[in-house]
Amino acid sequence: MKKIWFIVFIVIGACTSAQKKEQIISMQGLGELKLGMSQAEVEKLLNEKIVLPNSLDTVTYNYQDTAKTKYKNINVQLEFNRSYYAPNVFRMRLIGIRANSPLCKTATGIGVGTDRLKIITAYDNYHVNIQPGFVNYFQTEEGPGKSTLSVLDDAASTMEYWSDAYTMVFYLLNKKVVSFELKAKLKDERD
Repeated sequence: MKKIWFIVFIVIGACTSAQKKEQIISMQGLGELKLGMSQAEVEKLLNEKIVLPNSLDTVTYNYQDTAKTKYKNINVQLEFNRSYYAPNVFRMRLIGIRANSPLCKTATGIGVGTDRLKIITAYDNYHVNIQPGFVNYFQTEEGPGKSTLSVLDDAASTMEYWSDAYTMVFYLLNKKVVSFELKAKLKDERD
């Protein structure tokens, strides 16, 4: 009987540790979830169909759509953008990942709860912007203690239109990280 309980505790312990495994965030993605992946590649990785209500819109301009799902037991919001690879033929590609889980950290340990100064120090070779409020596209959610710290790669900071550009965005409350977003501006595949 003692052997059975020992095996049960080992199995429970292994399951619990697997659910709490940290996922590394970087400019290119979250764990195996990489910016630039097609919708089909993301669906294969997550083993689920992602419904994008407006992904079949026939407007020829850039088009974006979002979906909320789970990745490795972490709630994420995924943002997709239409990418053309032939005239009037496109696929949706992942251009944004947003989460607020303490299981998401950079290789240097930056994640939810990290102080603003640690981020600035860790990314001193990058372009860093700090703005008041939570800045999302053309909106800013204002409020006491809210700020946004963005870490930009060279292409993002110089607005190079001929190369892919990546940004890591940290949303701060009282100078501490409460959530993050990874963003990419990707060239169309036909370019």
